[in-house]
Amino acid sequence: MFGHTWIPLRRFPQVFPVVTSILLVQTVVFVMLLLTGHVQDPSTWVQYGAYERWRVEEGEYWRLFFSLFVHTQFLHFLFTSFSIYIFAPQLEWLLGRFSFLILYLATGVIGNWALYLFDINGIYAGAASSVYGFMGVYLYLYFRRLIDPQSGKGLLVLILINLLLNFKLLAVHLMALITGFILGAIIITLKQNKYQE
Repeated sequence: MFGHTWIPLRRFPQVFPVVTSILLVQTVVFVMLLLTGHVQDPSTWVQYGAYERWRVEEGEYWRLFFSLFVHTQFLHFLFTSFSIYIFAPQLEWLLGRFSFLILYLATGVIGNWALYLFDINGIYAGAASSVYGFMGVYLYLYFRRLIDPQSGKGLLVLILINLLLNFKLLAVHLMALITGFILGAIIITLKQNKYQE
């Protein structure tokens, strides 16, 4: 399931250009945040595109997209980057580069939209919803018996633990998870039908 971890790092950008680009963009944004000297200041996060409900209400819908690449703490940045590195490459290979990019952006934006929909206040940033979107695709693969059952069960436990640890945002993450499941089902079914023709 994680065979990409055997690929030498120097070849990784060639094999997985979309995943590499995502990691590169969020790294650049995080370094820029650090260089401000105010990385702990929420107003700085907002300046760099973090989600804030009232700003979206005022028409700043671009935050639903840009906040995916903003990370406010080192551990936050590290955990998200590691999750993308572990779970995303196989999906870029399976779904195709364009479809994978759509999955990443759509699940992330829908997760942020859920913050607005469920009237959750605060300042939010990061690509957690996109990672849950990846999990949704893997769930689909598990239920279709297209991945190793043991890996699928481990993944299911991992999802449940993370949902419980982030219970405050349960509805948001569930929406991203379901969106990933549905998009994964559509893309994979279309690809299977294409190959059968």
